Amino acid sequence: MSRLSETTAPVRSPLHQRIMAKLSVQASWVDEDNGNVVFVNGLTENLGESTVLVNLDILPAVGSDVKLRLSDESEFIIEVDTQVIRVERDPSKPLAALSISENVSKWKQKALSAAQEWVTRHWRLNYEEDWVN
Repeated sequence: MSRLSETTAPVRSPLHQRIMAKLSVQASWVDEDNGNVVFVNGLTENLGESTVLVNLDILPAVGSDVKLRLSDESEFIIEVDTQVIRVERDPSKPLAALSISENVSKWKQKALSAAQEWVTRHWRLNYEEDWVN
């Protein structure tokens, strides 16, 4: 009778943080068709450690380089270079998924902290009184 050994190392996938917060963004990129620079304002849907999902009225093409400026209540947070990795062309909610190209550690420090502060502030304003016993 053979025995199975249980000496396998546990496989852990890295846990990536994603924060659902509505921060203001200004995105800019060069239009591939006419070469003009496009500026669009929008809101974040969620922020990750090296990605961000943004709601924009005009969507850049997949693969485009986008300069993203993030702010909260008119307070500048960070400006980073990103690349479009996916778009959702839903007319009611057009979204672009962006990958942070550089300054990822600065993004984690500044953007994720601002997103967490937004969540805390939003929770206090909208839900704190309902959950207090």
